[in-house]
Amino acid sequence: MRAASLLIGLSLAAGCAANDGGGGADGGDGDAAVATDAAIDANPCPRPLAPADRPRVVVMSLPYTAAGGQASTWARWTLDGAGELRDSGERFTMGRATTGRVAFTPDGAVGLAPQSDGSLGVFRIVDGHIEVVHARFAGDFYADDVVIAPDGASAWIVDGNWANNGGGVYQVDIGCDGTLTERPRWFTSKLAAGLHVRGGRALVPAAEIGAGSPAGEDVHLLDWTTDPPTRLGGVDAFGDDLAIAAGSAVTDDGKFALIGDNSEFSGLPNRIAVVAIGAARLQPTTVLTPVKDPVAIVASPFDDAALIVSGYDNALLRLDYAPGAATPFAGLRALAYSGARPQLPGDAVRIDRGALRGLVLVVENTGVRRVRFAGGGVITDLGKTSTGTGTAAIPGAIGVQP
Repeated sequence: MRAASLLIGLSLAAGCAANDGGGGADGGDGDAAVATDAAIDANPCPRPLAPADRPRVVVMSLPYTAAGGQASTWARWTLDGAGELRDSGERFTMGRATTGRVAFTPDGAVGLAPQSDGSLGVFRIVDGHIEVVHARFAGDFYADDVVIAPDGASAWIVDGNWANNGGGVYQVDIGCDGTLTERPRWFTSKLAAGLHVRGGRALVPAAEIGAGSPAGEDVHLLDWTTDPPTRLGGVDAFGDDLAIAAGSAVTDDGKFALIGDNSEFSGLPNRIAVVAIGAARLQPTTVLTPVKDPVAIVASPFDDAALIVSGYDNALLRLDYAPGAATPFAGLRALAYSGARPQLPGDAVRIDRGALRGLVLVVENTGVRRVRFAGGGVITDLGKTSTGTGTAAIPGAIGVQP
């Protein structure tokens, strides 16, 4: 299963533990605030946001050998203040990851990556270089996705299996040195395909949340302030039980969710469901079809567009967003590409802060494509940065410091 997650504007506070731990997170807008003495006392390893404008580390997996075999290689790249990508030449080894998004703690010091065997690869950045903390942290979960709590002290792990096979959301504590300590499964779910947390609520695409959620509902709204979270409601976003959830996103204004379906078995064209998010309920709005293989969806930080990554169609699609319109999402069309069109594009990550706010990095065959949201509904393809030639240069998972 390919899962996507987007951490947007988290305001929930999570306790920090002095256990051995590690994790990853995106930050919010603005520079980090100076920690107070009380905050430092409460949190032995505070992780305030790094400066918004600085060179960033980009990490990506290289899951194939030159002969086409399996590899556990990872690469450190840099993203400079002008948005240019460069290979540092540094390579390190964790578990293999053919897809996924690497999450970072708010200070960008620790990264956490779901891997193809369900383990977590954990590393930290020391003097600009990579130090592996856990090559394969194997918990009771099968990690499909990771979301980091806003203080960087813990992380939420999404296991997309059926509940009786371990499916649910788990928690790990993140220690100051980057090692992980697992907690028991927090709550059960069936076929969860992402986690979007915002302001004390969370949205989860899943066939089931906890025990007894209504049959047929495939997107759920949770109260994230209770322990465990309380389900507030859900909807049947697609109007049938034939969808297999792919990429998903929540708009930055928190008003809508976009859920992709890339099922190859339903007999229906692939599509995207649009769900309105209320204070304590969800409302199905429309279903956009056909949208072939929407493996990743990225909302504009300016609340005026969304980017759809179509894997099998080798395309990047633009979707207009007008929050107050009767049909808030419309006008699906391909971007004007810089150079050749994408080849097998996959996961995507967005810069949320500073001068590069709105820059998106999309992995594709032997390269990373840069795409820029610029406000006013503008999305510009800045072209592909080559990662090399041959199968050993095909990237899989990707992450960038917040």
